[in-house]
Amino acid sequence: MADLLFLDTEWNNDAVRELVSLALVNADATQCFYAERAPRPGAPSSFVSKVVYPLLDGGDAALSDENFGEQLRVFVASFDHPRIHFDGAIDKRQLARALTGFGTWSGEVPAWEPVLVTRQDVLGELEIYFGCRPERAARRHHAAVDAEALRAAYITILGLEGLSSHDQRETRAWTTSRS
Repeated sequence: MADLLFLDTEWNNDAVRELVSLALVNADATQCFYAERAPRPGAPSSFVSKVVYPLLDGGDAALSDENFGEQLRVFVASFDHPRIHFDGAIDKRQLARALTGFGTWSGEVPAWEPVLVTRQDVLGELEIYFGCRPERAARRHHAAVDAEALRAAYITILGLEGLSSHDQRETRAWTTSRS
């Protein structure tokens, strides 16, 4: 059986699209990968400078391209047949590039199955998620926050199979509170 993961990425501008940060969270939210590139890519758009960069964690999350790729490969390889869900096609490309350490790694990368989430009910649930959580909405465009939001929206719409009982209670409580 495949392990479900949820992905979000942030990038510097719409022309160059250099990865800034990436997050993956598993279905029951017990494991998360989050990393930022150090140094940050140049030429950020005004939006990225004003919204994304102030949200970055820095510190231990800021990794060289080589370390970023190595830690990401270890994380992805720790799952059985990972199915990685994302809501933008660019996320797939960013993940594939990050797995190679942005060109610093020529070895094998872990196998994974990409799943582009296009269901309007799930994407609509993302907006409800942020609408019910102002503290999360204030950090929207942080890759870890957005990956968790996609996870929660996907599970709320498509089911809770395979999730821990704690996570099921949390998701049900959120679903009930927004009704």
